[in-house]
Amino acid sequence: MARKPRIQFEGAFYHIIVRGNQKQNIFLDDDDRNNYLERLQKYKTKYNFFLYAYVLMTNHVHLLIETPSDPISKIMQMVNFTYTRYFNKKYDKTGHLFQGRFISYLCDKENYLLSLIRYIHNNPVRAGMVKNALKYPWSSHKEYLEGTNHLVNTNKTLRLFSEKPSVAKLKYAEFMNDLDSDEHFNQYSSHRQQIIGDEQFIDEIQKHVKQLKRKTKKMPIKDLSIAIERETGVGLGLMISRKRGDQLREARRIFVLIAREMGYTMVELQDILKRDISVLSRLGNIDEMSPEGQRAKRVRERLNA
Repeated sequence: MARKPRIQFEGAFYHIIVRGNQKQNIFLDDDDRNNYLERLQKYKTKYNFFLYAYVLMTNHVHLLIETPSDPISKIMQMVNFTYTRYFNKKYDKTGHLFQGRFISYLCDKENYLLSLIRYIHNNPVRAGMVKNALKYPWSSHKEYLEGTNHLVNTNKTLRLFSEKPSVAKLKYAEFMNDLDSDEHFNQYSSHRQQIIGDEQFIDEIQKHVKQLKRKTKKMPIKDLSIAIERETGVGLGLMISRKRGDQLREARRIFVLIAREMGYTMVELQDILKRDISVLSRLGNIDEMSPEGQRAKRVRERLNA
């Protein structure tokens, strides 16, 4: 059975859990932990996501991430792939380090942000590794209290407690002590993705997903080419031509993507664009969250209007 794609969109807020394959340890020393954090920092800078909390346990990791633009799958793929390569080379191992696909819970940020931060930071306490979260060096809890490392985005969270940093940190520390309030997070499903929120939040997500997946009605190619030209400045004549360039390639990619959504076959598109089917199949692969994907979305909106 094909895997269902993850729900991904701009501003999505996730609780991520990454586990070692067959429960194996993914960190064998502090250098490993530092290496993983360095990779988080590197890809946080590259993909411009928000990291609200993390904890590195022995055989798994918890992350709390908001994705302004790039999809969560791309972010986690790069972090996990490059860390696995480092780990296998260091310890002369081969194969998978992590347990299949990472688990992601799409959460209602407004109602769950603070509770999830507390839950994540208190993982070592619940595991009996320390009596107080501040004693565990491999979480972002200390950064909230002392402002060290600057890996996580603490300002937005602390301002929920108070506009005065000193007061905010005191209130945050008090809030962290209530461990029992977050026990329900232990009852999460083991499914690879789950929505965590009330009925209104779930309805909003489902509407959003339907909008992203909405198929455009089949219409004349002329109408599609006009809509693409308005968005990209490239008309059908240029798309058919043998000229090259990033702008032309983008227009062709959007053309193939939406034409396929409309129901046009590859054979029909081969006759229209004068390209081999193998070339057309590669052109139609566009990440919905990329700039191309956003332009394709605007073309759909024009056509649907």
